[in-house]
Amino acid sequence: MDKKIWGKIQLKDRIAFKQLFDEYYSSLCFYAHSIINDIDLSQDIVSDCFVRIWEKKETIEISSSIKHYLLLSVRNSIYSYLRSPENRKTDIDSIKNKLEAIPIEEYNLEKEANIKYLSSLIEKLPEQRKKILKLAAYNGKTYREIAQMLGITENTVNKQMSRAYRFLREQLEAKKLLLWLILKKY
Repeated sequence: MDKKIWGKIQLKDRIAFKQLFDEYYSSLCFYAHSIINDIDLSQDIVSDCFVRIWEKKETIEISSSIKHYLLLSVRNSIYSYLRSPENRKTDIDSIKNKLEAIPIEEYNLEKEANIKYLSSLIEKLPEQRKKILKLAAYNGKTYREIAQMLGITENTVNKQMSRAYRFLREQLEAKKLLLWLILKKY
């Protein structure tokens, strides 16, 4: 499928380009964010990569997969950003270590992005709700066991879990809406 979409993109098919963007934008942002720890900068870097790809689509030769090419493009853009004189204050060694820690061939965009995004959402929960969710999801505790451990009722555990799941669902829907709004700009 990737080669078919890339062929369409090279023929200036905007719909195919939008499909590529839809499929990889958020995952690439999470990849960049995992390295430079700045969501705004990560989004800028990834957006710039997509703009460059669109501008040079006729001359780009992709020998491996599109996913691999996109990861390399983002990685190289991060290196370029780090080399610019105005960014010398950044902890370059730390970022380079992160860049070299995961070989591109082994990086699973979808899995990494989903894990990091869900983890960041869970950290936004109120303290007790977060503790209850982690005990249930990470430690496999039953609602009864959680209630006993925390000295609360099972009903409270149930309510807190329901609220946690509702929050996570709402945030995931908001993420989809944000991506749609970003696409409207292009």
